[in-house]
Amino acid sequence: MSINRIVNIVYKSLWLILFILILTFDRSSNNSIYSTLGLLVILTIVAVVRAINSRNDWRPIAEKHYLENMTDETSKDN
Repeated sequence: MSINRIVNIVYKSLWLILFILILTFDRSSNNSIYSTLGLLVILTIVAVVRAINSRNDWRPIAEKHYLENMTDETSKDN
């Protein structure tokens, strides 16, 4: 099993744990508050980093597609 697949499974599992923590949230317990907020912050940071990496991976493909469309449009205009 590749490391990327393992990280993906752990990441999804942590979102499930966060969902369960939110459903069983106890406002009177400081441990519940801090663990839920901490997990939420960590998962949010990981989600943003993954989105930025994904954008950077797709950027060359999008630029190539954009350039192909621009050359097609300029050749149609002439």
